[in-house]
Amino acid sequence: MNFKSHPKSGDITYPQTSYSLKNIVDGSITKKYLICFLCWFVITNANAQIDPLQSGNEKLSKRNFDGAIQDFNKAVINNPNSAEALCGRAEAKIYLLNYPEAMKDAELAANIDPNCARAHVLMGEVLFVQKDYLKALKSYMDASQLPNPPVQATTGKAKVMNQLGNAKEAYRILDEAIQTQPNAEYYYARGMLNNSKEKYSKAIQDFDKAISLKPAFNMFGLYLNRGATYLTLKEMNKALEDFDKAVELDPKNAPAYHSRGLVHYEQGDYEDAIADFLKATDLNPNNSSAYYNLGMAYYKTNNVESACLYFHKSCPLGNTNACKMIIMICSD
Repeated sequence: MNFKSHPKSGDITYPQTSYSLKNIVDGSITKKYLICFLCWFVITNANAQIDPLQSGNEKLSKRNFDGAIQDFNKAVINNPNSAEALCGRAEAKIYLLNYPEAMKDAELAANIDPNCARAHVLMGEVLFVQKDYLKALKSYMDASQLPNPPVQATTGKAKVMNQLGNAKEAYRILDEAIQTQPNAEYYYARGMLNNSKEKYSKAIQDFDKAISLKPAFNMFGLYLNRGATYLTLKEMNKALEDFDKAVELDPKNAPAYHSRGLVHYEQGDYEDAIADFLKATDLNPNNSSAYYNLGMAYYKTNNVESACLYFHKSCPLGNTNACKMIIMICSD
């Protein structure tokens, strides 16, 4: 953000004061008053130039979702009919798993601006995670028929077709899109499709291509999913590099720490694995797998007491392996 330079002293008209001549001569009060005035002037001008919509979009791109929502709230207050602000807020809420509120914002944006393709895409995203695939497909198709549809309208259609069991059509959609416009998001979507079909080498190629295009979107997702693919292929050093980058890009993301912990565990670095699993459980206290893996890491260090503590946290959340470990090693 480019703020205006500080004003020169000659550009400022100082307010009249009732201070004594002695105060003015020695400057004791005037200097303090002047400093306060200058601070007020700079802060006021800086705040005046901060656009909450722009700031919200910047925070969204940096995965600061709570901060983005705060800025989009201000933008909506300034302009209740801003479909862009409502869509930004909806997207941030989707990342925070607040799907009902995200749907409300997306629907309101679509009502305000029927040609807002992004609003229809966001409705499709919510419907997709709720496994209402047919309605999600309709939302993505509605978006694709509007002027300037985002690429997510196309990738959304492809992932729905895959979920509906028509992988051939999903590949056709993405292959055609890549031939028409080699966009990083299309490669990313095809990489995810290849992963789901256990075509891991092809998935790596697609993720590599997407990263090489230096996209402005979701670098976190690219590194996280390429790392997961390397982990599946047992290429641990490459997986670790990608998970390190994912953690760097989003230090508050539980799956990134959990995934990196898995690499440390596989490499026998149990203390590092414990640190990552603990961070993952702090960020997501409802992840049964993270508690179970944390218990296993402690078990590998012969710390049975701590291992049982986390097996007991994992079992009630539905992890049957944790329940078995309780029976095997934690029963008195």
